[in-house]
Amino acid sequence: MKSIKLKLFSGIVLIFSIFILGIATYGVTYKDFFQREKLKEMNDVIEEIKNYIDKDYDNRVDGKLEGLSEKYSVQIDIKDVLTSESIFSSHKMGKNNMMNGQQRFEVIEFIGEKEGISETITLDRYTGVEFLTAVGKNVYTYEISVKTPITIIDDAVNKSMKLLFMIMIPVGFIALFITALFSRQFTKPVIEITKKTRKIEELSFCKDLNIKSIDEIGTLAKSVNNLSHKIEETLKNLKEKNLELETMMNNEKKNQLARREFVSSVSHELKSPITVISGYIQALQEGFISSEEDRKYYLDVIGEETERLGIIVNDLLDLYKLESNTFKLNKKEVNINSLMKKTLEKNKFRFEEMNINLNFTEGKNITIIVDEVRLEQAVQNYINNALSHVDENKIIDINLKVIEDNVVISVYNSGSNIEDDNLTRIWEGFIRVDKVRNYKEKRLGLGLAIVKQIVNLHEGTYGVKNRKYGVEFWISLRL
Repeated sequence: MKSIKLKLFSGIVLIFSIFILGIATYGVTYKDFFQREKLKEMNDVIEEIKNYIDKDYDNRVDGKLEGLSEKYSVQIDIKDVLTSESIFSSHKMGKNNMMNGQQRFEVIEFIGEKEGISETITLDRYTGVEFLTAVGKNVYTYEISVKTPITIIDDAVNKSMKLLFMIMIPVGFIALFITALFSRQFTKPVIEITKKTRKIEELSFCKDLNIKSIDEIGTLAKSVNNLSHKIEETLKNLKEKNLELETMMNNEKKNQLARREFVSSVSHELKSPITVISGYIQALQEGFISSEEDRKYYLDVIGEETERLGIIVNDLLDLYKLESNTFKLNKKEVNINSLMKKTLEKNKFRFEEMNINLNFTEGKNITIIVDEVRLEQAVQNYINNALSHVDENKIIDINLKVIEDNVVISVYNSGSNIEDDNLTRIWEGFIRVDKVRNYKEKRLGLGLAIVKQIVNLHEGTYGVKNRKYGVEFWISLRL
């Protein structure tokens, strides 16, 4: 950025130098110019004198000639051509000069001649002064000589040069100071803009440029600020999109692994009862079972495994329906208290058979719009899960309450906690319980996966949390 400042300063200095050079050139050429102009003026004086003399020469003409001499700062001499006598002389020596004109003035340089007027530089032998001389002749009567000392021209040139330098030196310093100040004011915002653009190159989006000038620099600064904001926003969006893409890819990998595990688990779950049923049927067919009591036992086992197989198939069908985009809920107004009581009544025999200490806390007379069948299915799956994992304390607490604008159903069972890393995995189908709840060789079926889909279809929320002596599952639906 120093280069811009230096170039600007150098350019102005160059202009100033050219101006100084012009003054110097003026000093050299001004003398010749002034001399030419003076000769023109002297020629005009000669012509004017001729007009006076041609009309009538008398004492009044002398006064006019004196006036011309003073007006143009020249010496005027007029002499008779025939007698060489002086008719008029404006300088002090005049007619009483001991040396006549021819003896006193010597031509030392011939300049030129035009229209009967000879232009020369003559030397006054008496004073040693050089004169710029113009001589006009009337061949038959008189000769007019107009002179001016060259020292007058030199003095005029020297004084004008001195005056110019006296003016230009302070003006020059002032100009240089103003130039330095202006170049600093001009380059300062450019330097700031350059720093900002370098920061942008480094993807560092610091504070905006504070340049408020209403000119091209201000417009450029505003454009750089806008560019910085757009790049920052674009990079932010790009990072978000990359993060989303990375998350999607990770989720896709997880989904692929989950699908593989799901297929493997479904195969295992279906294979186990089928294997038992097949083995027991084969034993009965081949007559290995002789007693009626053993035959009855085998048939009971086949019936239990068949029922288990039917449950798995029905759960798979339910999950498939719920996950399909075409499934629609059959919503209507439902009294949640009544639904909960009806569900608990259906499980009364199981609670008594397992000696469960059941605590049910009713809520207010709550009515919401839901699919009654599917919500009852979700609550039943929570109860099934609690019955499967309750410990020897046999405690199950079911609560119904309103929190703000939501109705919350929670099912708690005493037992082992779930590891924090597995709190989200249990909502997938067929997760091994020994990985999640430390029960050896037991599995979670599709119950929680079905709950997840039912609640999502109702646009509600669900979850699980570990408590001090057990685990609590909950569902939250908007009133």
